Order: sequence, then C-alpha cells, then structure tokens
Amino acid sequence: MLSLARSRTELAFIEAGVAQDVRADGRRRIDYREISVAVDVHPSANGSARVILGQGATEVLAVVKAELSQPSHEHPKRGKLEVNVEVSPLALLHRETARDGEDLNADLTKAFETFLVRAEALDMEALCITPGRFSWTIYLDMLVLEGQGNLLDTVSFAAYAALRTARLPKIDAISGGLDAANNPIEDFELSSTDISEAIGLPIKNLPICISLNRIGNFLVVDTAADEEAEGGVQGRVTVAVDETGHVCGIHKGAGGGFPARELQGMTQHVVPIALKVLEGLKAALGVEDGGKGKGQGGSGGGRMSR
Repeated sequence: MLSLARSRTELAFIEAGVAQDVRADGRRRIDYREISVAVDVHPSANGSARVILGQGATEVLAVVKAELSQPSHEHPKRGKLEVNVEVSPLALLHRETARDGEDLNADLTKAFETFLVRAEALDMEALCITPGRFSWTIYLDMLVLEGQGNLLDTVSFAAYAALRTARLPKIDAISGGLDAANNPIEDFELSSTDISEAIGLPIKNLPICISLNRIGNFLVVDTAADEEAEGGVQGRVTVAVDETGHVCGIHKGAGGGFPARELQGMTQHVVPIALKVLEGLKAALGVEDGGKGKGQGGSGGGRMSR
C-alpha cells in the first residue's frame, strides 16, 4: 500500500503556506478546487450525477433509484430513503488495511445520512401513494472513484446534483373497489409513460457539506490529499447547510477537538461559503430558484470555480 505520511519539513511547508494564505496549489484558505458536474450519467437510474473536485483529484458518482414498496408499520403514510456511500478500493491506496476502508465507508454513510434526516431533505409523506400499501423507496448510492481529499463534501455535492435532477414516473392513486370486509381497496395506476411528464422528487431542505480543517493555527476548506496526510490536519468539523443558509448539523471528523465557544463562530463562517457553492451547483444544473430544473431529461452539467 502507498503511504501519505509526510516528513516534518513537508508538514512545516504546508503550514507555512496556509499561514500566508497561499496553499501549495495556489488557493486561498477559503477556496475550493474547480467543481465539475455532469448529470444523467447512468441511463437506467431515476437520477445520477458525477462530481469531480479539481483536475480529476476527487471524483464521486451518485445514483438515485426509486422502487415501489410497502410503507413500514411505524410510518404507513411515509416513503423511505436509503443511503449508502462506498469508496472504491482504487481510491484507498493510501489506506493501510481493508478495515480502514470499511470504517471509512461506514463513517461517510452515517454522517451524510444523518445530515439528510436532520435537514428533512425529502418530504417523506409526499412519497406515499396509498397509505399502508404503496410508497416510493428512494435509494441514494454514492461511489467514490477517486479520493484525493475532502470526500464528505464531494459526496454531498454529487448527492445534491443527483437528487435535484432525479425524476419519478407520474402515478395516480385510484379506488380498487371493496374487499371482503367491505373496506375500500386503494391501488394506483401509471398516468403517463412520457418522460417529459415525469415529476421531480419532493425536496424540502437539501443540504451540502462544508468541512473546516485546522492546519496549524488556521482553518481551511477543501483539503487536498497532501494536506490531509498524517499530521497535516489537526482537527476537522463538517457543517451541513441547506439552501436557505440554515445549519442542519455538525459532524466531528478526524483529529483533535474544538472548544465549544469556537464552534458557533465556525458555523457562521461556513454559511456564506456554502451558499456560494450552492449557487454554483444550481447554475451548473440549470436549477432555478424554488428548485425547478431547466431542460431536465437529458445529459448536462457544467463547471464552477471557487
């Protein structure tokens, strides 16, 4: 396995650059690498997106698939959302063991799923077709193809693009007569097979993640692989922010902790950065205010620079 351990001299060089607000690749502390977005990259999915951060540095594929299923007994009037994040073994060459990769998959999945749930990203009741009988289960799967730093943020960008552009077939609930106990039988029918009449997901508050990393005495965003090398990042906090600028959750990452009094200032620091990233993502997707996409149904995407 390759190792990303760095010598003290290399770490000192990285910290000195951060202190002067000139990182090794020329970015400032609050700058992201160029974000490239492509949608509808998986033809058999309800929605899909590929996001590349930097020049092929970190790449994530997100796929949305929808299946009709029976609602749970606990929530008969709600649909379901299943989230999974997996990092390709080829993107884990710097990990010492396979167990490290398994832990990373679990950590990324748990952190991002928690953000989506807390933010109420989807209107789960709107995913129900007939209470207790039929509802949509939305499967959101992310695969990290290249892992050169800042994985959780990139996962959230790809998920945002895939969910924003995903489409469901139009279905209407109908009455199916009465059962043996004289109770109404509710069923459904596909009202249209025209893809142009497909409807978007019932999105409420879709967040993205912005990670703040402490290098030396300063905080930086979008750390590259060399900055994340052993000893490079002394602490990390990831903040989820939705399209209204509301902070949906905070996830403590690797490294040391942060004083409680410092966290509030950090979250406020993140919000304007997140809103600028969201503005760029919307522009790349052709998403208007209110979340309606323009020209959906074909491949597309774009690039955004920070």
